[in-house]
Amino acid sequence: MSPDLYNIFTSASQSNGSILVVNANKGEFETGFDKTREHVLFIWSLGITQLGVAVNKMDTVNWSEERFEEIKTKLGLFLKQTGYKESDVTFVPCTGLSSENLATKANESLLTNWYNGPCLMDVIDSFKPPERVISKPWRLCIIDVLGSGFSIVGRVETGQLRVGNKVLVQSQGELIQIKNELPQLITLVGDLISVSLTGYDAQTIYSGCILSEISLPISITSVIEARVVVIDFPIVRGQQVVLHYQNTYESAVISRILAELNKSTGLVIMKNPRIIKKNTYALIKIILSRPICIEVYSDIRQLGRVMLRSGGTTIATGLVTKVNFNKK
Repeated sequence: MSPDLYNIFTSASQSNGSILVVNANKGEFETGFDKTREHVLFIWSLGITQLGVAVNKMDTVNWSEERFEEIKTKLGLFLKQTGYKESDVTFVPCTGLSSENLATKANESLLTNWYNGPCLMDVIDSFKPPERVISKPWRLCIIDVLGSGFSIVGRVETGQLRVGNKVLVQSQGELIQIKNELPQLITLVGDLISVSLTGYDAQTIYSGCILSEISLPISITSVIEARVVVIDFPIVRGQQVVLHYQNTYESAVISRILAELNKSTGLVIMKNPRIIKKNTYALIKIILSRPICIEVYSDIRQLGRVMLRSGGTTIATGLVTKVNFNKK
């Protein structure tokens, strides 16, 4: 993972929503669109579905409504293709130089002549809190391992856990215990927490591991099926890719293209095609170089998103539909 994407992960993994900043300058928005697209795909793969788009430096284009709508149309089409709902995305014209339409609503007459929407702070305040899914098995994704005292930073995705209980470190399948220094009951779904652990070698735990319940462990597999949208270059059977999942990535191969799917209905258009062109939906089978911890999207959404990259470019993003179990 590049440092740029890693920085996005460490911030977005703590978020219920995200602000995407684009440059309204003529030519600069177009030049930076590939980077913007990469950031959008990565944020979406982390499950961040609420998005505010700050169209910055609008003063450099004389607060042009035409330019704002041009950016909104082009980027909006890509966001929809990626999987964002129109209702979950808000575009805000603004400028950082004079703080226009950032913390308070617009005063600039050239903007208020055609825009009466929210300021950027209003968009942030409107983000909905995450759904507290405590009825499902407990899952915590490790982001970092800290210090000689052996504590970990991670995001609680689902479930609840009593302090002092033993949990599984996956994919190692080893037991570990959470120290009795926290409140009696952890129900911090969606939050980033730091906990101390005992009974395990700190050197064998790393970013990307999953802590899960002993009785209901997370799936460990090297074979998955996913419903993907091909973003840029076509994909073919046998293609080597890098699969990104949460803050983990593994080399993989697209072993089969099971079907080309209709964009709107999801129905099968063609079975077993040899190639899938860009801007097309498909159901594919992926074989990873080694097993990872992953869930079917319909079971636990937070742990069922994947992104495929090749040659430093994101080529597809999608949802896990089937997991072939390889239990240790």
